[in-house]
Amino acid sequence: MLKISTLPSLLVLLLIAACQGQDADTAPAAEVSQSETTEMPGLAGMTRYLAAPRGGFAALAWDQEAIATIADGVQKGLSGTMNMEDQDQAAVQAAFGQAQARSDALEAGAEEIPEIETEALRAIGLVMVTQTGLKQLGFGPDDAATIARGFLAGASATEVDPAIQAKMPAFEAFMKERTAAAQAIAAAEAEAVAAESIAAGKAFFTKLAEDADVEISESGLHYKVLDPGTDARASLTDSVLVHYKGTLIDGTQFDSSYDRGAPATFRLNQVVAGFGEGLTKIGVGGKIILYMPSELGYGNSPRPGGVIKPGDSLIFECELLEVDPG
Repeated sequence: MLKISTLPSLLVLLLIAACQGQDADTAPAAEVSQSETTEMPGLAGMTRYLAAPRGGFAALAWDQEAIATIADGVQKGLSGTMNMEDQDQAAVQAAFGQAQARSDALEAGAEEIPEIETEALRAIGLVMVTQTGLKQLGFGPDDAATIARGFLAGASATEVDPAIQAKMPAFEAFMKERTAAAQAIAAAEAEAVAAESIAAGKAFFTKLAEDADVEISESGLHYKVLDPGTDARASLTDSVLVHYKGTLIDGTQFDSSYDRGAPATFRLNQVVAGFGEGLTKIGVGGKIILYMPSELGYGNSPRPGGVIKPGDSLIFECELLEVDPG
């Protein structure tokens, strides 16, 4: 089955997986031109699909025109003429829905196989650029046509090319250099963002200290008890049922069990330190606001791509509903 989550994300691993089982003795290391090396990220992304017994492009039985349209999405994504930020996310999800319907019909041997719209195919190509992290690895407009050509070659092939194994050493060295450079840039950017966020957090907590209802624990957690609840309190080894809303100090919401319409269950020693500690301050039925410096939240390593940035301080409004002793 084709799922959004099946899109390639680690190009080197994909190429290695595609080559597993091939005899290295029959494919000695080959010299690879710059153009060939740049083609290989696109080729790698497709080779993994070709090797898969189910799912992916082989199972979708797309013709050359459809494959070329996806390749066009790859090229437009790298060149910057299409961006995920500008896309209607519902339309992107619908594109993968069309692909899923086609995959399901082909697997079931249906007489009528659903087509997929041109713009949906192009959107799939654009998502592949995002999922593979090509831009983060420094690929851009100058590489767009070459990578799209590699993608097209991989998607159009009917079997894995044994010659890929011979190109592996050159490709691995190429990608290792790209990865190291991308990691250095990302680390520098994260450090700069964290410094700014930490400074903003310090100013926030200085102002918060003026609120007489706010208490401060030894860890640096700031909290305000709105309702102490009953005497039935949780320990860090207990599981709890909680309704909560999480925001940044500027009010930006990043999570809410209220919005999902159902409380969440956590073991307190398996969540961020400030959240776990804070919920031991009230009993069942109690309500509390937790103000967490970044070191009690996600520090400088939040989930990539999320609302929370390195160094962000967090605020949680919590309602403790149940305690299940560990």
